[in-house]
Amino acid sequence: MPSVLLLHTNSEYATSLARTLESINTDHSVDVVTRTPISDRLSHLLSHQYDLIQTDEFLGNGVLAYFGSILTGTPLVVSVRGWADYTNAHDDHGWFRELSIRARTRLVLGQTSKVMYISEETKRVFEDEYEVKISTVTPRPVDVERFRTPNSTASTASDEIRLVTVTNLRYEAKYDGVVTILNGLVDLFDEFRNLRYCIAGDGEYAAQLNRFLDSYPHRNRVEYVGYVNDVPALFSESTGFVYVSYLDSLATVVLEAQAAGLPIIGGDAVGVPEAVGDAGLICPPTADGVRNTVGRLLKDSSLRETLAEKSRKKMETYNEQCARRHVD
Repeated sequence: MPSVLLLHTNSEYATSLARTLESINTDHSVDVVTRTPISDRLSHLLSHQYDLIQTDEFLGNGVLAYFGSILTGTPLVVSVRGWADYTNAHDDHGWFRELSIRARTRLVLGQTSKVMYISEETKRVFEDEYEVKISTVTPRPVDVERFRTPNSTASTASDEIRLVTVTNLRYEAKYDGVVTILNGLVDLFDEFRNLRYCIAGDGEYAAQLNRFLDSYPHRNRVEYVGYVNDVPALFSESTGFVYVSYLDSLATVVLEAQAAGLPIIGGDAVGVPEAVGDAGLICPPTADGVRNTVGRLLKDSSLRETLAEKSRKKMETYNEQCARRHVD
C-alpha cells in the first residue's frame, strides 16, 4: 500500500483531500501533518517510511519537506496554491525577504519531482518567474459537506433577491473587485426594488470600503457584515453569488458557493473563470460587465434555477475528481 505524507500549511486542503481519498477507497495510506510543532513534523518526516511527500508551499513546510526528502530518499511533490508570495504580487516584501523567498523556492524546486498547480493561471504566472522541469494542473478539493445546503436558492423575504460576495479585504486587488461590483449594481438597484447586496470579509481595506459605502447612492440596500465565521449560513440566506477579483489563483470561495448550490457570476480575471467553469456565468471584470450579466440573472428566474442546479451537480463529484487526479 503506497504511503503518502501530506505536509501542508493549509489544513483544510490536506484534510479534504485525505477524507476524499478515504471515501473513494484508494489503496493509499495517507498521513496529514499541518501546523503541528516542528519537532512533530520532523518526526513524521524522518521516522516514518513514506513513498511520497506532498507539501503545499515552498517556504516553511516546503523547506522541512526538502530536507526530509533528501535524508530519506523520498520523492517530493509540491502543490502550488497561489503565486503571490513567490512573486511579491502584493508588493509588501522588503528586498531581503523577497530575496529569501526566492532563494528558498529555488532550493526546494531543485529537489521537487513534480510541481502541481491548482489552476492554469497559477502555472502561467509561477513559471514566468521560476524554471520548473515537470508540472501538472490539479485543482484542490474543498469541504463540500460544510457548505452544502438543501434549499440555498430560497430568498430571505417573500420576493427579495439577495446577492452576496465573500472576499478577503486584506488585498487591494480584491477590494477593487468589490468596488467594481458595487458600481455595476447602481443602475440595477434602481430597476429592481427587491434587490439587496451583502458583502462579507475583513482586512485592512475594510475601512476604505466603509468610506466608499458612506457616499454610495444605495447604501441602505447594501449590508457590509465584516468577517463571518458561519459562511454556510450566509450562503443559505442568499439568492446568488457575485465575485470579481484581480488576484486569485483559483477562487476557492467560488467553489464553496457552488457547493451551497448558488447561481454564480464571476469576473473574467486571474483564476476566477477556472473556478466557475461551466457552472456559472462569466462577465467582463468591469462595472458594465457586472451590470449586464447580473441584470440577466435578476430578470430570469429560470436562469437562476438552472445555474443553481449546475453548481450542485458540479460539486457532487468535484472532490472525487480532484482526489483521483492527485492519485494519478
